[in-house]
Amino acid sequence: MSEQPAINARLLLAHRIILVCYYGLLALFLFISLTALDSFSVATPVIWLLQSLPLLIFIGAVHGGKASQLIWFSLVVLLYFMHGVLVAFNASRLANGLVEVGLSAILFCTLMLYLKLART
Repeated sequence: MSEQPAINARLLLAHRIILVCYYGLLALFLFISLTALDSFSVATPVIWLLQSLPLLIFIGAVHGGKASQLIWFSLVVLLYFMHGVLVAFNASRLANGLVEVGLSAILFCTLMLYLKLART
């Protein structure tokens, strides 16, 4: 019984890290879409939406969804990890790729930790 408060504290910390990384990825894609073109146009929100739609689908899961939804979300996060690795190979977009890789790796690992802690 004495381990329960410690698990709850870890679970809360993991959830906060998940939220920070989730919204960090959305902000990164907003930055990328705003800097992709020389001036703001109709294509700018379309670029952001195309990059962010898979993340936006899981917004309910991130804010307290079921474990099965978080498992599917973790698989989607792996796609963002692979995308970040591919982007990082382009020298002019190295920083964007590394930030995406870092955020998605932290998000994936924290999701796995959260699922393990929530199960106990």
